[in-house]
Amino acid sequence: MNKDSQQHQAVLVKEVLETLNPQKDCYYIDATFGRGGHSREILNKGAKVIAFDFDERSIEKAKELFSKEINSNQLILLRENFNKMNESLLNLKKSLNLEISGIFFDFGTSTDQLMSKDRGFSFEAREEILDMRMDERLGVKACDLLKLIDEKQLAKMLFEYGGENDARAIAKRIIQVRKKDPNSLDKVGTLVDIVDQVKGQRARGKIHAATKTFQALRIIVNDELSNIEETLPKALRILQESKAIDKRLVCIAFHEGEDRLVKTFFKQIEATNIGKLINKKAIQASEEELAINPRSRSAKLRAVAL
Repeated sequence: MNKDSQQHQAVLVKEVLETLNPQKDCYYIDATFGRGGHSREILNKGAKVIAFDFDERSIEKAKELFSKEINSNQLILLRENFNKMNESLLNLKKSLNLEISGIFFDFGTSTDQLMSKDRGFSFEAREEILDMRMDERLGVKACDLLKLIDEKQLAKMLFEYGGENDARAIAKRIIQVRKKDPNSLDKVGTLVDIVDQVKGQRARGKIHAATKTFQALRIIVNDELSNIEETLPKALRILQESKAIDKRLVCIAFHEGEDRLVKTFFKQIEATNIGKLINKKAIQASEEELAINPRSRSAKLRAVAL
C-alpha cells in the first residue's frame, strides 16, 4: 500500500457493506468516490460499481489505483458531480443493460483534499490562495466570497453552515480587513489570523480555531447542501425505476446540516411506504474505529431498503 492510499481512510466500511449488502454482478453507484475505499470493498464482493467524483485529482489517482477494475469494466469512473447522476446513467444505458441495486453517498471531504497545500483547504498553507473549490471548473473561490458578501450575510453563513459561535465577530473583522486591504483576503493565512485574533486564548482546543469558519466556506463554495437536497430524490427515483431486487440507499453525513437532510428524506420514504429504514437511529463509528481513525467521530450512517 503506497502513501497516497494511506492518507485517506474510508469510514464505517463494515457498516456500509452490511447496509448496502452488495451482491455479485449487481450494479451499485458510489456517488462520492474519493479515494475509493468503499468502492474497493464493494468490488471485492464481486459487485460492479459506477463511481462519481468531480475532483479531477481524485479521478486521475483512481485511474492508477483501479486500472485493473476499470479495464475489466467492473468499475465505471465518471468525473461528474453526483447531481448529474440521471444524465450520466441515461448515457450508459445506451450501451449497457443497467439495473441499479444500490446507491451510496459519503458526504465527507477526503483527507487528501483537506491536506492539499495548494487548494486553500489546509490551515498550514498560509501563502496559498483561499480557493476551496473541489471542482476547479466552479467559478467562485472562497476568497471571492469574503470580498463580496456583506457583514450580516457573512455572519449568518458562518453560523448556519459552520456552527461558529463567534460568527458575528469574525464577520466584522473580515469586513475591517477588506476595507483596509481587500487583496490580503486572497491568502489562507489572512483568514486564519482573523479567526485567531477573534478567539484569542479560547482558540486552544482539540480542533483548529478556524475549522468551523473554513467548513462554512467550503460548504457554500461547493454548494454542498443544495446538491444533497437536489440529488436524494433523484437517487430514490433511480432505485424505484430499477428492476433490481432488494435495493438500498445508504448515506454517511459528517455535518449536522447534511445529516438533517438525509434523516428528513429517509423518514419521508418510510412514512409514504416507499421503503423501510434499515437502522432507526444513525449508525456511528465503534470505539475500535475511533481509535484508528479519529476522523470518523462525526460520521453518521443512515440507510433505507426499497
